[in-house]
Amino acid sequence: MIRATWHRLLSAAALGATVLLALALLVRLTVRDSFFGPSVLFYAAPWPVMAAGAAVAALFWRWKKRQLPAAALALFAVAALAAWLQSSWQRHPRPTTRGALRVVHWNVSRPARGLPAIARWLHAQDADVITLAEGHSRRRSTLAQWQAELPEYEAAEFIGEMSFLIHGHIIAREDHVLTDGSYYALIHAEVRGQPLTILQVDINASQFRARARAFTNLAALAAPHFGENLIVLGDFNTPRESALLAPLRAEMKQAFESAGDGLAETWPMPLPVLSLDQIWTGRGLRAVHCEHGHSLRSDHRAVIADFDFVPR
Repeated sequence: MIRATWHRLLSAAALGATVLLALALLVRLTVRDSFFGPSVLFYAAPWPVMAAGAAVAALFWRWKKRQLPAAALALFAVAALAAWLQSSWQRHPRPTTRGALRVVHWNVSRPARGLPAIARWLHAQDADVITLAEGHSRRRSTLAQWQAELPEYEAAEFIGEMSFLIHGHIIAREDHVLTDGSYYALIHAEVRGQPLTILQVDINASQFRARARAFTNLAALAAPHFGENLIVLGDFNTPRESALLAPLRAEMKQAFESAGDGLAETWPMPLPVLSLDQIWTGRGLRAVHCEHGHSLRSDHRAVIADFDFVPR
């Protein structure tokens, strides 16, 4: 009796998972996250998750000797894996010389005791601009620690636990709320004698909160600066294939798509399945190389990108 009940529960769970996989595929191929509701499936079931879920479901149906659903799900798993690799894997030739500007973004997960080790890694990147998501906590500033560990940089902290370091000068800055739980910092700076406009963001991570307004407000903030040496970067908590990024995509280039090397996903470590951390640039900058760092000091991978200034 107990065994029969257990089998029925497993069969119901496998059937439910199969239906969810079909719905997730439909959402991904059509509306994506254009609407709140279907967006939950879009965020929760990227290609590698669908591939893994379909493979597990296929094994279950094969164990139950249901050959048709087992074969269909196995084919689905292979197709989802192939779609992931085709859309995610980038192999651009590494340039022989470094670009004129190096930018690093990393969600460092509110470092405390691990801050010196993270700072040593950042120092080794020799970046001109470093932006950190969760670089400090709401209750505790780490600005003095970053300045002590990286004294060659000018440092700043912003709302939304964002930290900023620049091997240059901050000319002007402002930070505010995009929407409830989403934040931005707009920085005008100078690096290597060149003006930069940097828009650092941290978008709310909740799958159960609509993000459309945050991205609409972000695009409105970026629009006046599209013709400048503009960099929009941060923890978007939204994958790069999101429909909500269309206004940015129309005017800007995503660094990893333009010059990436490896897999695009940055979260969660050690098996990332979502490309949450991104760097976008306006017409004044051209990506020449972009890669993602590996570290278990955070659940995010760092984004390291080199750019050249576009002559005008």
